[in-house]
Amino acid sequence: MRTLIIFLVSFLLLSTQQSKGQNTTVNIRPIVGVGYAVDWVHIIFMDASGIERKINHEENIPLGQEVTLSIPSGASNIRMNAKQLGSIGSSRIFNNYKLESNRSYCFELSGTLYYPKYTLVNCGWIPKGNISVYDSHVGKSIGLKRAMVVIKDKNGVSTLGSTFTDNEGNFQLAEQVRGKVRYQIRFEDPDDLKVVYIANAHAESLSFGAMEGPLNYTFQQSNKKPWYWATVFNASQYYKEFARHDGIPFKANAKVSVMYENLLSYAPATGVQDAVIYKYNSDSYDIFETVMHELAHVTHSQIDRNKYTSFAVARISNQKWTAYGETWACGPEAIFTNRRYRLPAKELDSYQNFRLSDFTYSTGSGYLYIYPVVIDLMDSYNQRERNLNNELPDDRVSGYSLREIAYALRGAGDMDEWKSNLAKINNPTNFFLDTYFNQYFPDRPLKTPANTIIRIKLVVGVGYSVDWIKVTYTDEQGKNQEILYNNDTSLGEVATITIPAGASNIHMDAKPIASLSDTRIFHNLALSAGQNYCFHLTGMVNNPKYERVECDIL
Repeated sequence: MRTLIIFLVSFLLLSTQQSKGQNTTVNIRPIVGVGYAVDWVHIIFMDASGIERKINHEENIPLGQEVTLSIPSGASNIRMNAKQLGSIGSSRIFNNYKLESNRSYCFELSGTLYYPKYTLVNCGWIPKGNISVYDSHVGKSIGLKRAMVVIKDKNGVSTLGSTFTDNEGNFQLAEQVRGKVRYQIRFEDPDDLKVVYIANAHAESLSFGAMEGPLNYTFQQSNKKPWYWATVFNASQYYKEFARHDGIPFKANAKVSVMYENLLSYAPATGVQDAVIYKYNSDSYDIFETVMHELAHVTHSQIDRNKYTSFAVARISNQKWTAYGETWACGPEAIFTNRRYRLPAKELDSYQNFRLSDFTYSTGSGYLYIYPVVIDLMDSYNQRERNLNNELPDDRVSGYSLREIAYALRGAGDMDEWKSNLAKINNPTNFFLDTYFNQYFPDRPLKTPANTIIRIKLVVGVGYSVDWIKVTYTDEQGKNQEILYNNDTSLGEVATITIPAGASNIHMDAKPIASLSDTRIFHNLALSAGQNYCFHLTGMVNNPKYERVECDIL
């Protein structure tokens, strides 16, 4: 019977420069799976005094076990013989094999019971290397971050160890191995985040043939599926890194599912599939920004799972999707993508050129994303003032952190509840939240069980009085209504207007006495229903200004 027989004989012969009295060791280990064990090993050598010595190991060396033999320092003319268990006659594994001093020997044995063979292999080495992925946007390879590298025996059966790449794609196993191994790159990180196909439990992976030495490998775009896995995985690691930096939560062990089509990605956030990426055959940039967007949804679901569902599926009155949930996700998508591919100072430079008409659902179709909101809440750039263009959003809100914006999603089932939570944060520009949010989808219903109260006071020293104040709104029956306050309001006086409960789409304007015919104070200011508004009026008769103030100081 011919049976493949493999076992390892390891000889660790120390250097002659080592300290006196240190022995040379010989390690012999038959590998599990070999068809026979070692019967005996004999070593003959001359000691330091020139006397011939022998080391006879007569006990069997069973499969999977090992024995260590010591040869005194100063030995020379070392020869070795070994016999396989179960053979008869003169068949030998080693037949008076000569070993040089000051060397390490390891032998990989094969062949049959009566025709054994051996191959000299590396006695002990540490698997290591570098794994990278080609980024088609920047035109160079970048390290594969925190991916698992599994080391298996040369047959790919037994796992010898595993480790993870660092942020530059470098890896190194902690312990030595013997002979050839098989590397496997697994798209799984230390927190158990995985890139999977559909809803598989196991991470996607790429295995390599048996080799001895370091693995240096780059995922190239031409190798479509593995490159796609690596690109999605690396983008996921960037999101975790950026989320940690900005203090927003993220599901550390998220399951990111990849699909081999180019369709609309989504984030079910079920745990089996937290995000589903449909960006096959796309370039690195498109994949990156899509992963940022979908993982931002995962962050939203981590903040408030129940409200995430209602926020994400909110509809507007004409049954088109408002895509309110997309409004949050567009923020990290733009910020993190810019952070990855642009100068850090430019990471808020996105979505600044959208016109308000781009967000009018009555003339749009399909999914409508309100792209600028998160960035506008953070930056100090008012696109309407900078471009002198009233078609652009009026952004007088600034200074919110991404963390504050994210956690304001807790308890928010739609845009207006999100806005209300933001208003509770100590920010000097939060007076402008109503104006900012209400300019999007101005005809959406904003039902409230409470009255809306407006109080306006002219500060002493202002050079004008108020001629009239007009408020328009839609009542609970959907009819357009108007409140006209015609009483002249003089310096130091307070005008109070009450809008009935159930009102929506509230707008206000006012005119100074004796001003030019087109002079207005509030410029059709949008107000949220169910709130109290208090204003100080300042400025000049043809250049009036207003400031929203706390109501208790009027």
